[in-house]
Amino acid sequence: MKKFLLFIGIVPITSLMLVGFNNAEQHSDVRGMHELSNKEDILRGTSEVITTTEELKELTESDENNSTEINQLGEEIEKRWDRIEKKVEMDYPEDYTHIEESLYPLIAMANREIPNKKQLHDLSKETLEKLENFKKKIN
Repeated sequence: MKKFLLFIGIVPITSLMLVGFNNAEQHSDVRGMHELSNKEDILRGTSEVITTTEELKELTESDENNSTEINQLGEEIEKRWDRIEKKVEMDYPEDYTHIEESLYPLIAMANREIPNKKQLHDLSKETLEKLENFKKKIN
């Protein structure tokens, strides 16, 4: 009888322990998938910001009065960065700060009524370098 009672006590405790370990593994798997998803989102978003910034840089090399197109690309860069900004800030805070040191001035200059093309060119170049280095780092 004592063996039977002991057996009845051990089975539920063992079951609870197994369920707990299984839940911990599932939680770990979900966290890993979330981190992978964030990384993929950041890579994709960074590529989009790079592409748009390259387009902006090309416009700054033109002698035409293309302020409207520059303004539109400035807005597009801002929208694309906004999509990934919080993820970059949370997962890569130092890189986030480093990138934004040139990205925000670039966006501000691009959104001026009459942007300074020389400054835009320099900021585009600097921002592209930072974004490319960041993309290589996380890839």
